[in-house]
Amino acid sequence: MEKLNVRKCVMISVGLYPGNARQALARAGPVGGDVVFLVNSEPREVPREALRGRWKQPPVEAMEALHKFVNELDSGIEVVDVWLDPRDGFAGSVARLRSLVEDHAPCRVIIGMAGGFRWLSAALMFLALALASVGPYVGVAVDSVFAMLEEESPSVRALFRSVEERVVPWPVVPRLASLTYDEYRVLKLIGLGRHRAKDIYGELNRDCRKPGGCISMATVQRILVRLIKKGLIGYEKRGKAHYYELTPLGLMLVGRAKTQ
Repeated sequence: MEKLNVRKCVMISVGLYPGNARQALARAGPVGGDVVFLVNSEPREVPREALRGRWKQPPVEAMEALHKFVNELDSGIEVVDVWLDPRDGFAGSVARLRSLVEDHAPCRVIIGMAGGFRWLSAALMFLALALASVGPYVGVAVDSVFAMLEEESPSVRALFRSVEERVVPWPVVPRLASLTYDEYRVLKLIGLGRHRAKDIYGELNRDCRKPGGCISMATVQRILVRLIKKGLIGYEKRGKAHYYELTPLGLMLVGRAKTQ
């Protein structure tokens, strides 16, 4: 990947406090050609009278302030607003974030949990784990992941006076699942709507020219069994055929969730 034109993709959660997100962006250091994803949660509009706190802003205003900040850093940085809705489900939200990153591959990813509802931070955590699992197969490398302590907390600001003290980096990014390349290919095909073993077999061998380079049906069946054991797919028997579907874990790794 280092020999390719690899961009930096910076994923930052926002919420109502743009201050922490600004610090996270400055720490990540995007430059022209890089991509910044600003992640926030529905509802986008919050009545101003409902906001209590010195640094709070309505979500839309917080996002606008960060757009201005990024433009001042470097006008060549691409900024993508991502509004997640908890009603879409946790796995679907993680799948959507992962899909957005993959669409910008090859890239190196920095993920910062800087603000927003607790579920936003959890979604970014699982995004990091999902990318660590499938990144080698989609041209994505996770460079770093960090969380920031709550900026709005007076006790936190009193105890940790400098910004860097309020940054908690992850020492390691584990994987949600261990996948071989062939397992990833089969899982991906199921996510794309190939639900029967014979359909998966046909798709895998569509461009096969040499008998020795083709994947046998027996191999496909063994891969399906392994994916079931890993909790990535389930199946339903319809007549004589088995129809395979992604589990929530499988969706997070290869699914394409709806966009807004």
